[in-house]
Amino acid sequence: MIERRPIVDRAEWLGWRKRYVTASQVPALFGCHPYLSALKLYLEKSGIEFPDQDNPVMRRGRILEPAVAAAVAEARPDWAIEAPKAFFSDPDARVAATPDFLVLNDPRSQGVLQAKTADPAVYARDWGSGTEVPFWVVLQALTEAMLTDSAWAAVAVLSVDPYGLPCSIHEIERHPEAEAKILAAVCRFWQDVELGIEPAPDYGRDAALVKILSPREAVPEKSINLSGNNELLGLLEERALLKSRMNSDKDRCEIIETQIKFAMRDAAVATGVDGWRITFKTTSFQGYTVEPQERRVLRITEKRESR
Repeated sequence: MIERRPIVDRAEWLGWRKRYVTASQVPALFGCHPYLSALKLYLEKSGIEFPDQDNPVMRRGRILEPAVAAAVAEARPDWAIEAPKAFFSDPDARVAATPDFLVLNDPRSQGVLQAKTADPAVYARDWGSGTEVPFWVVLQALTEAMLTDSAWAAVAVLSVDPYGLPCSIHEIERHPEAEAKILAAVCRFWQDVELGIEPAPDYGRDAALVKILSPREAVPEKSINLSGNNELLGLLEERALLKSRMNSDKDRCEIIETQIKFAMRDAAVATGVDGWRITFKTTSFQGYTVEPQERRVLRITEKRESR
């Protein structure tokens, strides 16, 4: 049974969202969300509060959402587009959506319309200059169609190019098998939350979250036996090699810079080197004091065999 609640208060709406996996968050469960990892979603739904996550991209989307609708209305004058301003939810599955628009007069019955914006570089890279839809957006659209009981879905993306504002419209058919997988993933996620089973981190994106999970050791000098971690030895060897390269590169950079300083002697500016601007000026730096702080420090030292 799908519930539809009108949105009249933003704070109340944000409170509703906390109890559900929303359509915009579903792609994180499949590892394809560009901004949200499964671990961060898990922490959010486990009750950890994060600072306001608003950013320039989200702000752009809010401001230009009516512009996307206007562009679609211009391209598809036969569509009656309406902003439902409603929260659709499945209380049993605990999945929900706040669709941007509905299309109410299509012969196929009601459709749901998702509005997106992208800068020209992202429009070319991720959207194929308007010829394709990223998989994470498809998952969001399918979830919205399912929860609004729409016969079909559409995604409109407006390229924020001041010279043309191209807008591409992509229609997406309902896909029962994909929707079943979405519901299964959401169900499994909530089971893991209840059982305290954390998803594996995305180590490239979740560094800050790992710090939240373990801000300090449980007791002083607590130790853990990692002999069963077969991956760790290879990681340590790779890290040692990378550190060695970094140190070698740093040493070479210092040698190059010393040679440049010697060539310039007491000159402040070097000319005659095409494509480069080189200065060697005396600069004053203001002193500062760092307040005492406490943080965990990871130190790794290779144990060398005695000879």
